[in-house]
Amino acid sequence: MTAPPRAIEILQHRQDLEYVVDAISDRAEMHDKELDAVEAEALRQKVRGRVKDLLDTWERIASQKISLQYQQEVGQAPPLLFDPLDPELEKQPMEARKFKAQRSLRDVEPTVNLWVCNPDGFEVEEDEK
Repeated sequence: MTAPPRAIEILQHRQDLEYVVDAISDRAEMHDKELDAVEAEALRQKVRGRVKDLLDTWERIASQKISLQYQQEVGQAPPLLFDPLDPELEKQPMEARKFKAQRSLRDVEPTVNLWVCNPDGFEVEEDEK
């Protein structure tokens, strides 16, 4: 299903992808070791619901199309994914807007503070740079 125009194949493989729901929810639960059993289960169920909803929505979108690709790459098939700033996104039904995706880690990673230190480990002041 990884070639660009194969996003439509969700229609043949939706049931086979149920393991994805489990894999992602298991990983989310393991992410925070501080959670007690009740909190971990609540997180697991929340993530399971979200992943299942995305897969089900993808399947519904595909069922209304003749062809579908992941992003606008080849041919005339409509894309599943949209860049958040794509003007076409506003024209899509609300259900399809779930599939807006950043294309760069600069867009999805949190901001990182950077402190410049001299070789002795002391922070370099702004005017020293």
